[in-house]
Amino acid sequence: MTPLRVLYAPRDIAGQPSTWARGLRALGVHAEVWSFGEPAFGLVPDRVWDADRLLADPDYRWQVLDRAVRGFDVFHFQYGRSLLNAHEPQLPALWDVPLLRSLGKKVFMHWHGSDVRLRSVHMEREPDSYLKDAVVDEPRIHAMVEIARRHCDRMFVSTPGLLDYVPDAELVPLAIDSAAWRTERGPEPRVPVVVHLPSKRATKGSHLVDAALRPLHDEGVVEYRPLSGLSHAQVKAEFARADMIVDSLTIGDHGMVSVEAMACGAIAIAHVHERNRARVPGCPVVEAVGADLGDVVRRLADDSDERARLRAESVAWAAKRHDVATVARQLLDAYHEPPVKVVADRPDWPVVEGRGRITALEAEVSRLRQALGEQGGLAAITPPRTVRDRVEDNPHVHLLVRRMDGVRRRAQVKMVKLGALRRRS
Repeated sequence: MTPLRVLYAPRDIAGQPSTWARGLRALGVHAEVWSFGEPAFGLVPDRVWDADRLLADPDYRWQVLDRAVRGFDVFHFQYGRSLLNAHEPQLPALWDVPLLRSLGKKVFMHWHGSDVRLRSVHMEREPDSYLKDAVVDEPRIHAMVEIARRHCDRMFVSTPGLLDYVPDAELVPLAIDSAAWRTERGPEPRVPVVVHLPSKRATKGSHLVDAALRPLHDEGVVEYRPLSGLSHAQVKAEFARADMIVDSLTIGDHGMVSVEAMACGAIAIAHVHERNRARVPGCPVVEAVGADLGDVVRRLADDSDERARLRAESVAWAAKRHDVATVARQLLDAYHEPPVKVVADRPDWPVVEGRGRITALEAEVSRLRQALGEQGGLAAITPPRTVRDRVEDNPHVHLLVRRMDGVRRRAQVKMVKLGALRRRS
């Protein structure tokens, strides 16, 4: 029997697709991760495709599509994007999903967070919502979810709170190699180390964390270590010596930071809305919001027995619920389900550019008008168009310039090496 062939694309979101692929390979499945454009955070997918060339070169897009169709049975997409939709501006969003279905492929969409959170809903439930000052194009989100709902075999979400926005999706817990994160720990320290490592400070409520924990650090109750910009290896090292790790206070869900914290035997602290705790009973993430984080940490710092109990529960929880082997089996079961029939026959394709885009443009116009009034003239705030602006208007010319620039840089390197050889001789 031919093994199942699974493709994760078009981005390695938070390293989750790479983790799933490793889990599936251990089960005898052929799995690859493709990234369209250079991956972030040092992630290493199986293949990186040139994003500029995808935009400018139809033959290159065909090469990608042809290789994918011939090489894979299951297409597992991320963050509301499919294989080629972001690189084909003349066709509607997710246009290639029904094409893949017509070729006998199974197609899944995985939502991860801000791709589906609605500001109107989030603001009602979260007083410290990170979306308070954000512009969210809610009609576009509704349209994207509706396209995926109609044409994909199934939808997944990565955290319980996202079920508020995609209730017919399946919750796939965040995956981790729990054994690789496990840390041997000694007796409970007198002064616990508390770490906060946000991917984005504004999103995680870092100002609330700082305000609550810096006074405790100054008192000597804890050692507070706010961190940023670390490599994966550095993160593991810092988490291994941390006793408590503060995740997000402004989302209402715990994220990957909490999972990694629990796996390494640290105590994860985050704000998890009661609706989401009810969806995953027994989750040992300690509850805190900005207003009571200081009291929560002080209480834990004073109670070594409670810390020891939470550590043991956290390690067991991460190994049972979030280990990559468990998550990979859940995904494999979904991939083996019979194909889902597309319900709507030739539906009107939803428009994804909604009122959120108009709102954002109106805000920009207002800002520019204010600047015009302050500076007294349009020329003061509107610089002339540069040659680069005109080049970037034409993707074909832009790609040609990039290639020429690459040739020029390589020639410069060769000239430097040649000069060095001449000097030595």
